[in-house]
Amino acid sequence: MFANGSVSNLQLGYFLFRTTLGVNFFLHGFIRIITGLSAWEAGQAAAFVDNPILPMWAVHLFLYALPFIEMVLGALTALGLFTRWALAGGVLLMLVLIFGNATRQAWSTVGNNMHYVLYHCLLIYRLSDNWLALDNRRATKINHDM
Repeated sequence: MFANGSVSNLQLGYFLFRTTLGVNFFLHGFIRIITGLSAWEAGQAAAFVDNPILPMWAVHLFLYALPFIEMVLGALTALGLFTRWALAGGVLLMLVLIFGNATRQAWSTVGNNMHYVLYHCLLIYRLSDNWLALDNRRATKINHDM
């Protein structure tokens, strides 16, 4: 914040970008769950049949876990809670998705995944602009408790 207590454009932009990315991730998982996880999982798994690298048991396991991971990381990111770790977790999740999509040579999907990596890394890089976030409240409480 500026000396007069106002929020900078960068801080406001960071808040809006972080929140939007978090809601995006959260809804990826939430909508998959409420519209029928099994049907979504079966459709996605079909793209990995005859994959020479990934065993189907691992594909099924990951696809069933993915929406819950997306919801948790998305909620944490949107709320600005454990933001650094939520964003790093998002990058690691994208790494796994990129690996899986690369094994089936879905290069346009890999390219799309790289956009999410860039978004997460930009937010990590500018973490000092994380203005309206639960992390700030948590940090204040920790400092008061000391």
